[in-house]
Amino acid sequence: MQPQDKNTLENNWSQYRCPAGAIGKTVAANMNKGHWDLTTWGLKHVNIKSDSVILDVGCGGGKTISRLARRANQGKVCGLDQSADMVDYSRKINRKLISKNRVEIVHNSVEKTGFKDEFFDLVIAIETYYFWNSLADAFREIKRILKKEGFLLIISEMIKDGVFEVENAELIAKTQVHLVPLWEMQRILHSAGYSSIKVDRKRKSDWNAIVAKK
Repeated sequence: MQPQDKNTLENNWSQYRCPAGAIGKTVAANMNKGHWDLTTWGLKHVNIKSDSVILDVGCGGGKTISRLARRANQGKVCGLDQSADMVDYSRKINRKLISKNRVEIVHNSVEKTGFKDEFFDLVIAIETYYFWNSLADAFREIKRILKKEGFLLIISEMIKDGVFEVENAELIAKTQVHLVPLWEMQRILHSAGYSSIKVDRKRKSDWNAIVAKK
């Protein structure tokens, strides 16, 4: 969550969970700008091929979809968001790619994506797991739609490490984010049946990435 978000949303904290309306558009624009560096760092943890089929869960402002489509220029990129307004916003950002059938953006939840079995090479989730209703259900659903030996990449700038959640307790309470320790994320992923789980935390930073292989 970026500083500019905090100023804009001082009395609209629910917008973090499900951005909507005029303020939601401001949130989307802030996400597109504020998550750029975090996304750049996180994507270094996976190999994206030109023909990769990718899903961006919690696609928000839609810029990550555009970035992924440039790299998977012979594949397809899908976006999913629980906010209908964010789906509309992302579709506008990616309208040219959508018209070429290179991008598809749907309104659904991560627990019930609506995609067919073994469809994606890669599923990414940037700054979004905090708002999922059930990590276990979400991880099982993502595993279902991943191809054999496909990957889930979770990229976050917040962490529960005994320090961050204390220093940012007020923000966490207002935004109603649910932070989970990295070791607990690993445990839930393992229980969901992922074969390999790797965790990385950027040096001298709260940024973290989890790569789970089906």
